[in-house]
Amino acid sequence: MPTAVHGTQSRQPTGPVATPASAAWVILGGCGAWGMVLTGTRIAAVPDPHLAQWWFSLPAGGSPLESIGFYVSLALLLAAWVGLGRLAFAGLLTSARAWVVLGLWALPFLLGPPLFSRDLYSYVAQGLLAHHGANPYTVAPSTLGPGPLLSGVASVWRDTTSPYGPLFVGSSKVVSALDGGSLAVQVMAYRVLELVGVVLVMVSLPRLARHLGTDPGIALWLGALSPLALFSFVASGHNDALMVGLLVAGVTLGVTGQLLPGLVLCALAATVKLPAAAAVVFVAADAMGAMAGSRRWRVAGLAAAILVVVVVGVTELAGYGWTWLGPTALHIPTELRVLHTPSVSLGVLLFSVLHPLGIPVVRSQVVTVTQDLVAVAAVAAVVWLLATVRRHEVVRSLGLALILIVVGSPTVWPWYLMWGVVLLAATTAQRSMVLAAVAGLAMLVVGPSGHPLLVGNWYLVVSLASVGGVVWLIRGGRWRAVVEGHAA
Repeated sequence: MPTAVHGTQSRQPTGPVATPASAAWVILGGCGAWGMVLTGTRIAAVPDPHLAQWWFSLPAGGSPLESIGFYVSLALLLAAWVGLGRLAFAGLLTSARAWVVLGLWALPFLLGPPLFSRDLYSYVAQGLLAHHGANPYTVAPSTLGPGPLLSGVASVWRDTTSPYGPLFVGSSKVVSALDGGSLAVQVMAYRVLELVGVVLVMVSLPRLARHLGTDPGIALWLGALSPLALFSFVASGHNDALMVGLLVAGVTLGVTGQLLPGLVLCALAATVKLPAAAAVVFVAADAMGAMAGSRRWRVAGLAAAILVVVVVGVTELAGYGWTWLGPTALHIPTELRVLHTPSVSLGVLLFSVLHPLGIPVVRSQVVTVTQDLVAVAAVAAVVWLLATVRRHEVVRSLGLALILIVVGSPTVWPWYLMWGVVLLAATTAQRSMVLAAVAGLAMLVVGPSGHPLLVGNWYLVVSLASVGGVVWLIRGGRWRAVVEGHAA
């Protein structure tokens, strides 16, 4: 992600406490958020209307009008976010103002139906299973029987056990025991759990940006107030919010001289979703590089011990066994093949070239081989970033590594991108137009009900864009500017 400025210093906001321009953008964004929620009660990820409706809903109308209203409202929110970004780049977005914007823009999504994904219903189902004494790692949501909840769970996941870490599964059991209300109340209770992660991001990101000499306002604009952040963490309530919040808090502590608590928080993030363990490795490697002799190996031993103790401790306290680290659980997130995943589209493109030539290939096998090759390339790039972490800025290297892990994985969902976007928002990459485009537009590859929109021949667009992006990075050594943070 090329940046226009390297080492940008944090600027003190000037001007009045609230300007007419900032108020106008905040109001416009709030109108867009409410519009998305209201139209979403008809077209979003709501259960079967014959079984249950959301606790508030628009009257039934014509589907085209509802969809048009939804995307017009989304455009209003996107425009407001871009306008707010202009104020952030002018140094006028303070942390206090960012909290106000978050409250006004997130509130509609907190109260409304799930948007862009049905995973919240899976969380509720898994929490209820745990609350009733079942093991979510061995019992699937379908065990709960037919009803509004099961109709809300995506059909492909109704017979699938939980792929999440024990910290989240244990938290789900607690949330399910506390809410005891309607399905809408249960969904909102899980959103409140995810807001813990959002609060950690809001508190940690400005501190991390100041440490790195970048603008805290721009960091919050990208990492907490963007459409991708609001849609991923609040509207669709993904547990990535909790993982990312713990990860950002841990990295912030780790790079500002509080290595031990920082590594503990990063390890806790890994017990929500395992990829967060990369933060433990990168932060420890960076700390090791600053030391000499036996002290380096003490840091390595400390990091390994913390990761093991936290993972073992959380797993044993949760009491659901070690299935979450088994091959079946780790394979679950990769079971779907969606065309907005670069490796899937590249595989389909390769098959469409080989098959007409009479080469005896099977489409599924070609896609699998392509996924494996892309994954190997991504892992190799991540290993290189780790090996050279002391030559570069560790937060930037970790953010890029997490982006590579996502883009190179067999299945990519837009909310996964937040793993790296939040960290990169605190680095000099915060002025990258590519990063802004991802934060603003990435969620548009899925519809309001959570179904992928890039189907049919869209593999041509995704695959060619992926190849073009790789070529663009390689030509002229732009990849080096991306890693080092220089202007490209």
